[in-house]
Amino acid sequence: MNIVIKEVSEQDWDFILTIRNQHSSRIAFHDTTVASSETHEKYMKKLRDNPNAFQWVIFYESKPVGYIKIVDSDLGSFLLDGYKGKGIGTNAYKLVFHEAKKLGLQKLTATVKVQRPTSIEFEKKLGWEIKKIINKDNKPYSYYIEKILD
Repeated sequence: MNIVIKEVSEQDWDFILTIRNQHSSRIAFHDTTVASSETHEKYMKKLRDNPNAFQWVIFYESKPVGYIKIVDSDLGSFLLDGYKGKGIGTNAYKLVFHEAKKLGLQKLTATVKVQRPTSIEFEKKLGWEIKKIINKDNKPYSYYIEKILD
């Protein structure tokens, strides 16, 4: 399987907006609205200028199919529809774990909505551990998870 990650450049921002706005990506976010180009550009500039933000586009067979970012130690990711369940995410995460260790990170964190059992199972398969459940309106809302980089 030919999976490569490359650091995000401004030329990737339109692709990231497209993948960010697909329904399967938005339902993972706390803010599920469709992002405008203007809002997205402001957000991407903020990430670009943050020395603790690292971003990669995932390529499968030379085609951009996903996006992974780490801000401080918090990881977020998404794949284009049609590319899930093929091992792409697993391989891309392993590459990002390696990059994170090179950056000096020892631990990553993330949150996964409780209503997304496939996502939490994916994370657990890669060694993430559930540390706590975050409630919203007195109901379980998301898992706070950690991954020790060894």
